[in-house]
Amino acid sequence: MFLDGVRVLDLTDERGLLAGRVLADLGADVVQVEPVNGSSARHRKPLPPGDTTRSSYVWQTYAANKRGIVADLATEHGAELIRSLAGVADVLIESADPGVLADRGLDFADLQAVNPGLVYVSITAFGRTGPKAHLKAPDLVAWAAGGPLDEHRDGDRPPLRISLPQAYLHASLDAAAGAQLALAARRRTGRGQLVDVAVQTSLTTATLGHALTYSVGDVPRDMTKGHVLEAPRIDQSGSGANTDPTLKKWTCRDGMIEFHIGIGPASGAFTNDFIAWLADEGAPVDDFRKLDFRALPEQIASGEFSDADSTRLRAVIKDFLATRTKAEVLDAAIARKLLCVPICDIGDILASPQLAARDFFVTVGAGDNAVRLPGPFAHTSVPDAVSVRRRAPGVGEHQQEVLEEWLGTRPPVAGTAFQPGSAPLEGLKVVDFSWVVAGPLIGRALADFGATVIRVESAGRIETARFMQPFVNGQIGPESSALYGTCNAGKLGMTLNLGTEQGRAVAHRLADWADVVIESFSPGRMTHWGLDYQTLSRNHPDLVMLSTSINGQFGPHAQLAGYGNVGAALSGYQFLTGWPDRAPIGPFGPYTDYVGPRASLSTLLAALAHRDRTGQGCYLDVAQVEAGIWLQAPEVADCAANGMVAARLGNADRELAPHGVFRCRPDADSGEDRYVAIVVTDDAEWAALTETISRHDLRDDDRLRSADGRLAHAAEIESAIAQWAAANDIASAETLLQQAGVPAHRSASSRDLAEDPQIAHRGHFVRVSHPLFGHTVVEGPRYLLSDTPGSVRCAAPTFGQDNDYVLTQVLGLDADEVAQLQQDGVLR
Repeated sequence: MFLDGVRVLDLTDERGLLAGRVLADLGADVVQVEPVNGSSARHRKPLPPGDTTRSSYVWQTYAANKRGIVADLATEHGAELIRSLAGVADVLIESADPGVLADRGLDFADLQAVNPGLVYVSITAFGRTGPKAHLKAPDLVAWAAGGPLDEHRDGDRPPLRISLPQAYLHASLDAAAGAQLALAARRRTGRGQLVDVAVQTSLTTATLGHALTYSVGDVPRDMTKGHVLEAPRIDQSGSGANTDPTLKKWTCRDGMIEFHIGIGPASGAFTNDFIAWLADEGAPVDDFRKLDFRALPEQIASGEFSDADSTRLRAVIKDFLATRTKAEVLDAAIARKLLCVPICDIGDILASPQLAARDFFVTVGAGDNAVRLPGPFAHTSVPDAVSVRRRAPGVGEHQQEVLEEWLGTRPPVAGTAFQPGSAPLEGLKVVDFSWVVAGPLIGRALADFGATVIRVESAGRIETARFMQPFVNGQIGPESSALYGTCNAGKLGMTLNLGTEQGRAVAHRLADWADVVIESFSPGRMTHWGLDYQTLSRNHPDLVMLSTSINGQFGPHAQLAGYGNVGAALSGYQFLTGWPDRAPIGPFGPYTDYVGPRASLSTLLAALAHRDRTGQGCYLDVAQVEAGIWLQAPEVADCAANGMVAARLGNADRELAPHGVFRCRPDADSGEDRYVAIVVTDDAEWAALTETISRHDLRDDDRLRSADGRLAHAAEIESAIAQWAAANDIASAETLLQQAGVPAHRSASSRDLAEDPQIAHRGHFVRVSHPLFGHTVVEGPRYLLSDTPGSVRCAAPTFGQDNDYVLTQVLGLDADEVAQLQQDGVLR
């Protein structure tokens, strides 16, 4: 197991359980600490029907692979037990509100005094310090504060969240990676440190760079207006991220299909192939078959292809797909490499032949206690390096054995003097062959923490992210995408034509130099080029190579092409995002591109720890679809056991009411609608809300005194809140609610994020020099390490910016050899 020998003390509730589960699956001994009466996570929905003795599926999935003990932290005995266990732990993870554990003598400074080698990981809504650190933010409010909520629109209704809690799961994945970065630093220094993870800044990644729009000088684009091929800014993203999401959903015979009419060099070829399929099947597309959708943006701009043409094309596609089943569309997508896939629900996921072929689901426990879980989130060449070994613990189930093992066998890690300037990954050499978002974000995180990362791309076949907004100063072009900029900041840039023998020879030399190779091509492409792991590791046995793709490297659907919107369709998120009385709109952008990199990074860091310990390299295979399914593990378990298929809820919640997003007065300057997210989680917040909106009648209504009562009358309550919100501007509404202690936050736009004092406090938006624009802005690291913080060393590279340096200084070529490569068209 990759993290064999690492001890993790997990104090989290449902807001952080997943972090410990990730480390446990990677091999760490994770001990979950609960109150005497059990964790609140045991009571979160979905619950097993009719059996009050069984814990929720949230607990059964995200506490699996851990051992369990109890401790009452409100007592000195319980606090002392935690201090004793922290004294011999490697990592402690907690998700308490800021200050709570400090009041009990269990904060970072308290435990560092006991164990200087302890890595202390804190997951909070806004961070441990700063002007918003005290604010409450359940899932919907955090989703609003981080920016993704504002991008989810369906016509005239308020912005939407995904219908399942997601915000803290993103942060928990970041916490697992942050813990491992701190452990990597400790291998150099012997010293632990604080890892501060804020949900708000974890979530800006899930805006596909749109969080940076205002900061880089671009303007937002209203995706609820205009037509499918809207000018003047034409959507050339492969995933249709800048297109009204309702225009990408199509009805078929037994469900719905996700398909974006891709145009431009990034995805136009896929549409050409799609039209060819329709033609072969007899659909009336003859005049459209003459088009090259790669060049269509120019025809749209010139008026040669009109809205009337696009309307007629959409009508043909609609009629054709209505006659096909989801299975028929998927078969065609695999055979013809189409970006056209079924929108799956959780039942479809459990029946997937691809997931079955990859042994993705595992059953833990037996009899009535058996539960079906998503299994390992990565396949590796090291047997059982990532594995699921045990069911979630009962309350205090492992108390005696943990105390005997932990307190009787090992002294704490010895601390040493801190060595400033020693980044956790300093000296690590990485070649990044990946593209768009899911792969480049992995290399970006490694670069932030000291690795030398060489980003290999082609100026001849320009990667998709370079065509995607926002653009620096609004200047559309492949050198100005802020999305590309934030995914690739801190890297060296090299252009290389891998279609040439000389280009592949250079790539081999880069792999020989590297410790890590990352790639995200379609399965089989690296083998075709002779750049597969078996070949590259033949004389390099300590090489670690990570491949990330939609469905993984093997299985009947492995060859399916696609971006993260395809991954979102196959992993259930397209189905789950929307209003219950409307068709789904799906999550904004390529959703699994935000999840897959986090799972990949944790796996890669664990593999590097294993290599440091054993000298053994390995191959890692991460499927975006599988990573996405991990964030709905409770619903998978519920469906497997009870046949319950999670449904779209709009902004409603299964447990809490009020729970919604409400329109305030339009912005005084722009006239734009503004929205505030409001959630009540307990009776005190309910009383505070009714006081704030001056509705004492609701406060005194016996029907609404309990959470169940408020849930039963949610529509009535939210109507009253909507009337109040509509009479207030966004700043007043947000401030009044927050001051009263009601969880609330505006649905943050890119301007709100740029001006957010909490984001500024954390230094999350970083201004860096740019060779073409003077400067630009990128997102910073998603975890703050107290002793060895990450940093953005430079802007993303322009095309071939570092070719000479890489070829001469890294690979040792002379000037004549470089000139010959240039002349032969290899460096493009």
